[in-house]
Amino acid sequence: MGVIAIAVVANQLGGVTAVGTVMIARVLPGFIVGPLAGVFADRWDRKRLMVSADIARGLIIFSIPFVPTLLYLLIASVVLESLTLIWGPAKDASLPHFVGARRLAHANSLSLIAIYGAWPLASIAYSALSTFGSFIGGAVPVLEGLRSEPEAMALWVDSFSFLFSAAMIFSLSIRTSTTKTARLDLSQIRRDLLEGLTFVRDHRQVRPWMLGIAMTFTAAGAVFSLGVEFVQAVLNGGPRGFSFLIGFLATGMIIGLLSVGLLARLMQRDVLFSSSILLLGAGLIGLAGMSGLGAAIPIASALGFFGGVGYSTGYTLMQERTPDEFRGRTFSAAYTIIRIGILLGLGVFPLIAGLLGDHALDLPWGALDLPRTRTTLWAAGLVAIGGGIMSMRAIGERPPVLRRRGPGLFVVFEGGEGAGKTTQMEAFVDWLRARGDEVVTTREPGGTRIGRRIRDILLDPESAEMVPRGEALLYAADRAQHAEEFIKPALDEGRVVVSDRYLDSSLAYQGVGRDLGVQEILDISEWATQGLYPDIVFFLNVSPSTARVRHEREPDRIERERDEFHERIADGYMELSRQFPERIVVIDASRSPQEVHEEIRQAFEDRADQALAAPVDITSGRPKRRPPR
Repeated sequence: MGVIAIAVVANQLGGVTAVGTVMIARVLPGFIVGPLAGVFADRWDRKRLMVSADIARGLIIFSIPFVPTLLYLLIASVVLESLTLIWGPAKDASLPHFVGARRLAHANSLSLIAIYGAWPLASIAYSALSTFGSFIGGAVPVLEGLRSEPEAMALWVDSFSFLFSAAMIFSLSIRTSTTKTARLDLSQIRRDLLEGLTFVRDHRQVRPWMLGIAMTFTAAGAVFSLGVEFVQAVLNGGPRGFSFLIGFLATGMIIGLLSVGLLARLMQRDVLFSSSILLLGAGLIGLAGMSGLGAAIPIASALGFFGGVGYSTGYTLMQERTPDEFRGRTFSAAYTIIRIGILLGLGVFPLIAGLLGDHALDLPWGALDLPRTRTTLWAAGLVAIGGGIMSMRAIGERPPVLRRRGPGLFVVFEGGEGAGKTTQMEAFVDWLRARGDEVVTTREPGGTRIGRRIRDILLDPESAEMVPRGEALLYAADRAQHAEEFIKPALDEGRVVVSDRYLDSSLAYQGVGRDLGVQEILDISEWATQGLYPDIVFFLNVSPSTARVRHEREPDRIERERDEFHERIADGYMELSRQFPERIVVIDASRSPQEVHEEIRQAFEDRADQALAAPVDITSGRPKRRPPR
């Protein structure tokens, strides 16, 4: 609503040229403030950043009707966009703290729907408020200025919406960045900026995803810059055809955003992301080949669908794979890349169209018309396909397959504090021994002599100052000793190894709970254990509130964490069970111990032979053929 009102004010002050100048003023800060905004989001209190940005935006928008000059409007536009660029990375970096990993895709979809789905409502609200402003300006003498500037009413209501946003965010408990600092000098800004850009450049998954997004938005810019002429001259859609086509594209986007959660259950997110971009590029080529508006409409809807799926999935992937300390800078880089792509699409493709001109190709079955917009949109489609191909590199950067060692069977019990692991593990081991299996039991941390010393450090309440990365490395050190000294020899002897916690505890506690990233923790553990993974994992699922009631002994350092930490752990485990269903069995541990034990026995009997027959790729959960020995 504010963008519409500002465009109207600019047109009144200087016509179409002023509108274009103001829109450029809103884009330019992305190249300067965008990268710096990520530094702020990673170093300063994110809650204060968002609240301050909302209050400042509200005050600036409120002041626009009182200073009716083009210079002030340009300055206000630059500042407004700068504040938006600060607000965005802080929000995107905070989102993973509010929702579990399994709900992150849904949350991103809802966020994008809130952005793009609000435009029709905004146009209606602006029309109603400007009409009301004109009416009240004539009815109330002190507000007679509204008769000549009715858009001021829309601006004032818009300003209060920002203040309402500030109030909502202020009421939330938002975790600060793991690298929060009170002061920030210029040398530190430069160092942090270079560090963030280096992370994006060198990360073997984030970099191709960024490039895929950039090339997709470059193609999108071509659609908007060439679309009006293409619809009118090629599709014969008339003056309103373009808006009609965009309406169906937006509808397809919303459907795509709503479908992301379902699609993510059917395939891995990195595959879904690359596939969406490839299909978007192919769809754009198909759209450019149409000769009538009716045939183009379903293709435009499909374009929107693939764009919505790809946009939401890309955001989710970067939130999952980027450590908390780099999230602000990563998303500010994404915003900057998106703006560069849009500007290139808006500016370069019309020039290409002018250079190509209109042509016709004589074929044996007739002439093929090649108007300049068609051939240029084909080129834009190829750019999007190139982005999809480049993003596929991230799929090849998944961690290597973790393979089991020895003829034995490795079973792990996982769950939050108070889930009942000890009780169920003892009953399970008694059952295995009763049927004649040779079983050894162990635990993490502390399954070896060295591990017990590490355990004392990790769980000691006096180790409260331990940093998350140090904690993760100590767990990895315990696991390295544990795997080499105890688990591998037992498996080589053909025994059943039953452990209280293993790899998935670190993925849930340090990867999700400490915001260090599941991928990073997986890499560390894979290196530490040389690829040793469990065959069957029983995740005892119980709510943190129920677990607190069960817990009787004095809590250790981990158990003393706040409730929100343990809630993130539970969400993390559930996301892992969704990603790796071939090795993780979710058990409802809120029932009686006997009921839980019976389900564990049944699940073990169902899966034991399968686990022995086919190792599992931990990155996809899909069985892989055993390599020849």
